[in-house]
Amino acid sequence: MQIFLQTFINSLQNIAIYSMATIGIVLIFRTSITTNFAQGMMGTFSAFFTANFVLYHNMPFALAIALGALIAFCFGFIVDALIIRKGRQVNAHGRQMITMGLMMIFYTVMPVIYITITTRTPSIPKFTYDNIEFSFLGQGLYITEHALICVIIAVIGLSILFSMLKFTKWGMALRATASNETVAQMMGVNTKLVTGFTWGIAGFFVAIAASSTAMSLNAGMLGTVQIYGLLAYVLGGVSRFWAPIAGCVLIPLFLNYSAIVSPKWAGLISFIIIMLIILVRPNGLFGEKMIKKV
Repeated sequence: MQIFLQTFINSLQNIAIYSMATIGIVLIFRTSITTNFAQGMMGTFSAFFTANFVLYHNMPFALAIALGALIAFCFGFIVDALIIRKGRQVNAHGRQMITMGLMMIFYTVMPVIYITITTRTPSIPKFTYDNIEFSFLGQGLYITEHALICVIIAVIGLSILFSMLKFTKWGMALRATASNETVAQMMGVNTKLVTGFTWGIAGFFVAIAASSTAMSLNAGMLGTVQIYGLLAYVLGGVSRFWAPIAGCVLIPLFLNYSAIVSPKWAGLISFIIIMLIILVRPNGLFGEKMIKKV
């Protein structure tokens, strides 16, 4: 019982990080009709700034994350305005290739830019390095304070986003754009502004996810997060904005519980389980077949 509960607790930080990274992928897919393969690189780009603010300008970590996320928001908005929007007439596969091109540019350029600032490879710090010990169902458990803060940030941030999607005019405009961009334009929705803010929000959330990883800074640091984020939105389903979050919950649990059975084959076991689920539910666990009216 203790191993089961502690494994669940140990998965919470990754659940939070994957959720914040994946929601951006979903928003962009629904509004821009493209899979953003550069999502992880957008987060890494902002993490370089966050680490630089903390390590070389003595900025408080929370403030550095907020500033890095703001930079990522502006960067995402600019990417949509100057690059993605220019490729509106390109088919979906072409737009995906554009994001892959952006990914490769980021991967090549970021280390070159950052080496001009420092000659060493820093690590992203944690909010705090302490643990919280507690008892549940008679079992002694613990959670790191850093993981708890990450979960709180993810819950608050995603709750605000989903509330905005449901109860605000911006959310209505985004849902209308996601349903049919042409009809949304005819109804007076500024779809360019909607998609721009969508890319900005995607950058904002993945920036926070990147700065929460507490790992060595490198151009490929969010490669695994990117892969699991894409897998999560397929596993959960993309017809509902919240559905991929279910995939973000399940994937770390599959990985960590499989590691209890066989650490060496945990990844293989997890991917087999996910593959079987997708074979049974090709539209995702909570997805529905999307029908476009023409």
